[in-house]
Amino acid sequence: MPKTVFITSFFGLSARNILSTRILDILSQSPDTRIVILAPQEKKANYESFFVGDKKNVIVEGVALKNARMDAFKWASASKSWLERLFFSLFLNASDTSTLRVVRTVERHGGYYVGSFLHWVLAKLGNLKLFRSLLRHLDYVLLSKNRHKEYFEKYQPAIVFATDVFNEHDIQVMREARARKIKIIGMVRSWDNITSHGLNRMIPDKLIVNTPKIKEEAIKYNDVLPENIFISGIPHYDRYTAKFRTSRENLFKELNLDPSKKTIFFAPPSDMYTKNNPVSVQVIKELEKLDGAQLIIRPYMVGEVKLGNIKPISGKLAIDAPSKHLSMADADLAPKEDAHLADLLYHSDVVVAVASTLAIDAATLGKPVVFIGFDGEARPYWNSLRRYYDYDHQRYLLNTKGVRLASNIREFVECVSAYLKNPSLDKENRKKIADEFCWKLDERSSERAGEFLINELK
Repeated sequence: MPKTVFITSFFGLSARNILSTRILDILSQSPDTRIVILAPQEKKANYESFFVGDKKNVIVEGVALKNARMDAFKWASASKSWLERLFFSLFLNASDTSTLRVVRTVERHGGYYVGSFLHWVLAKLGNLKLFRSLLRHLDYVLLSKNRHKEYFEKYQPAIVFATDVFNEHDIQVMREARARKIKIIGMVRSWDNITSHGLNRMIPDKLIVNTPKIKEEAIKYNDVLPENIFISGIPHYDRYTAKFRTSRENLFKELNLDPSKKTIFFAPPSDMYTKNNPVSVQVIKELEKLDGAQLIIRPYMVGEVKLGNIKPISGKLAIDAPSKHLSMADADLAPKEDAHLADLLYHSDVVVAVASTLAIDAATLGKPVVFIGFDGEARPYWNSLRRYYDYDHQRYLLNTKGVRLASNIREFVECVSAYLKNPSLDKENRKKIADEFCWKLDERSSERAGEFLINELK
């Protein structure tokens, strides 16, 4: 009888982070192992096409999710019970990080005075280990532990691999696994999760993290014992190397650009982060003035990006729009799309963005990054792009000095021009980003994570 591993994949990017890496191949190589992927019902067919293929011991179960979509700070659901909504809010706000202090500032200036005060009280209580333990105990005792009963009874899993320990659906699976005394292997999905997603509701038996920095945060904020944390590196970065990239000529032919020109990659912020802000149009107009350079505009895959009347110009400007998604929870980035993003970054000379993970993506490929730290008009701090740079993870990134933060349009143009002229500027600091935020770029992160899971299964 094969041992069954449940792998959750409810948050969109979990498919890119785990399923599309070699982790699935490593697990499926063992004839004594059966892998059951728990994914949203509407993604079942795609996941079977992408990730099963000829793997006879891999099964995709489409789960009907009654719950509404969730982003880092909002949760709207008429179908949730008042108790579920209450506990979601309690855990989200019971963490006293710099990121969540900024969020409370936004709440206060937005008129949510009572809510902001209550969240401040919760954050201070969250500094007490006794309070955190009590909150987790109540969450486990009072909330459902049989939401996925049919799958547990059908497959009798030996371990559960929860790929996103902050995702509401992963939490439901973990809670049920704990009740059935099944080993839980959790994973922190991304570099910003611990400091921005509130207090963790479940402490898994073992936790996989990408870097030593995330391990420190898991110990400090999440009460995970050091000996129960395994550092793997970032599995999907195993593919972010030169040997996997398409040729510059082919890519630029597809984009109708000139492969001989210096190229700027710009990811304008969507209205998820800044509403009615003219900064993107202003930035594009300034970049178009740079002699001998061309521009790739890559809109965000969630939310709207207003570019005014800006259109593609052959040999000068390309708009490379990814598939659009309703929320980050839905935002799948299929292997081909992720490879295409890596190609765009690899063949660009400078990357421009707003407080984005793209800075780490670019650093893995050695590309200079300029962050926009200003608005297209005068705005108060609580409604400005500036506030994002006070988030914990962005502070850590900026402290490496591997990313330049421009505080106005003049400084922005100077930074981009300097990098176009001399791309080796800040090279050593970009290596710090790779070291601190990726840990190892040796194409073996998937292997480490996969072998760790195999050993835990044994």
